[in-house]
Order: sequence, then C-alpha cells, then structure tokens
Amino acid sequence: MINLWGFIITFFIYELAKRLKQYKLLSKIPPMMTTGIIVILFLKLLNIEYQEYNESAYLYTLLLGPATIALAFPLVENIELLTKNKRAIYFGFIIAALTAVITTIIVGTIFHSDKQIIISLMPKSVTTPIAVEISKAIGGIPELTACIVVVTGIYGAVFGHKLLKLIHIKSDIAKGLAIGASSHVLGTSSCIEKNRPKQVVISTLALIITGILTTVICIVCF
Repeated sequence: MINLWGFIITFFIYELAKRLKQYKLLSKIPPMMTTGIIVILFLKLLNIEYQEYNESAYLYTLLLGPATIALAFPLVENIELLTKNKRAIYFGFIIAALTAVITTIIVGTIFHSDKQIIISLMPKSVTTPIAVEISKAIGGIPELTACIVVVTGIYGAVFGHKLLKLIHIKSDIAKGLAIGASSHVLGTSSCIEKNRPKQVVISTLALIITGILTTVICIVCF
C-alpha cells in the first residue's frame, strides 16, 4: 500500500493557508510559509518524526523538477524581449550567482561556521530540486539546504518588491532578474501575483540560468 498521508495532509493544509490569506493579518504572508508553520505544529502535536512525514510526502519532491521545467515555456514566446536585453541580463546572472556563493562563504567564515554548514547554505538562492542535488554533490546537508532555500524564497516573495521599490528600481527587467536570481520560484510567484508579464519571464529565466551557474561554481570550488 502506497503511503501518501503526508501528501494529502499537506495539500489540504495548503488549501487552508490560501483561504487564510483573505484575512488582513495574514494577507501579506505567502501560503507556503503558513503551510510550513501549520505542518510543523501538526507534526509536533502528534509527535510524528519528520522522516516519516517526508517519506509520505515524497511526491511533492518528485513534482518540483517538472514544475520548474514548465516555468520555462513562456520564455519561448518572449524570445524577442530576451535578445534585446541579453547583455544586461546574462551579466546580471553571473553577478547574482557569484554574489550568492561568495557572500555565504564570507559571512560563514566571519561567524566561524562549520564548513559543512557553509556548503549547505551556498545554494540558498537556487530552486529546491537543483539546490538539494548541489548540496549532495559537494558534501552538504540536503535537509538544511532545502530549509534555507524555502526561507530565502519566502523572504524574496514577501520583501523583494518592497526592497526594490525602496531603492527606486523601476525597470521590470531589473526587478524580474533580481527576484528570480535571489529567491527562485517563490520570488517568481510574487511577480505572477502582481501580474507583471515581463518580470515573470525574466525571473523565470533568472532562476534557471542562476541555478546552472551556481551548480558549476559550487562544484568547481568544492
């Protein structure tokens, strides 16, 4: 018998989280964050081990890969937008990937963090399927990597546009690049919610290319 109780419970909790978003107090919190909190409380309340839950919710992990690939489809329809801004876009990808890795190493070193912890945090701005594989390949802790990736994504989704507005960034291309390269799929979802097609296209490309560049940088360095 297939064990899918975690998959089913998570689905209904997510649907509940979406409904809770209509309340003013929770309107700014992404449903994924609310879902995570409720799931943690659920596991703690019933004294269920995370490993047991993870094994019953593994289908979500399997679906993350195809879901990420599906995001690439709009890129084909907007190829002209990409070619017109290719220099700025691709230079931005390189800077974003290098910055994410280098700042993690610097901050980790300053705070005397364990090397394995630093390695686990390096792919923090990459979408989960890629980040977990990077962590495994370079000797990190995949569970910690997955956790920090979600936290980074939620932070970008909640505060990304506000920070860009604060520093007077108005270009949709610049916003999409910054959000996609730093907060992957969750950040991109905030562009979708704001109905900004250009941001969505660039953000999608950013999370894919930055993921590839980060993989190369991490494997070469470690």
